[in-house]
Amino acid sequence: MLGMTSQPTPTSDPIPNIATASEAFHSGDELRERWRALMGPLGFSERLLWFAFVDTSGHILPALNQLPLDGPPEPYLADLLMYRLSDVIDGRDVVSVAMLITRPGADAITPWDRGWARLLTTAADLSGVRIEPIFRANSVDLVEVRDSRSAGRSVA
Repeated sequence: MLGMTSQPTPTSDPIPNIATASEAFHSGDELRERWRALMGPLGFSERLLWFAFVDTSGHILPALNQLPLDGPPEPYLADLLMYRLSDVIDGRDVVSVAMLITRPGADAITPWDRGWARLLTTAADLSGVRIEPIFRANSVDLVEVRDSRSAGRSVA
């Protein structure tokens, strides 16, 4: 089971060198550091789902993808995304998907964040897509969105 990811403060959360984003990860904390390096300074003007493919050795493949999350958590969108992602997961080169929800604000994890994470997790389960722990970033922190099912998620 993954160790708890601490809630960093902006001053205690330095941005890792972007070169570290291409290093393999083997824990939720390491995956968080990869997302932190990729995102750079925090502060987002729109709600997006960022996702990337993870290879067999735990490396995030270099192409980041974005999907707007304009409204409330939408099961159809989560199901459609996972259905499409299931075509890409081949078990040889790509084994899982890493996801990050970004949005404006300086608050803690919200029901909206948890709703999207829960829908994405459920849709992944139903479509057979292996996912990594889901993270959320806003203006002040980048943290894992934990739920009762997060213990079963992959960590490359």
